[in-house]
Amino acid sequence: MSVGSRQSQTVFSSVPTSRRQSGSFGLDGAGNAGAAKGTTISFTAPATIADSANQLGTFKVNDIIVVLGSAANSRSWTVQTSAAGTLTVSPAVITSEVAGAAITLIRD
Repeated sequence: MSVGSRQSQTVFSSVPTSRRQSGSFGLDGAGNAGAAKGTTISFTAPATIADSANQLGTFKVNDIIVVLGSAANSRSWTVQTSAAGTLTVSPAVITSEVAGAAITLIRD
């Protein structure tokens, strides 16, 4: 009598494992949105991300954020200071970029 078999499955995805498992893409532990998106986001060396649309207040000190869509700054950053219009991040290796590209910031 055959009972069945188990098969393992390998999943390849560009989304980090932590996001795949939680299912809460860009949400904090309380379920609050942690994302900013638009063409109003700019970068100033050495450590500033700014948004003229003031969408950055949702990010808090010590949040890890992921920048997507930037030609030079698409990577993870740690928030050091937070206000509606600006974030100071570490490491302090930002390359200056003017607003205009479609940028997305997501809480990791």
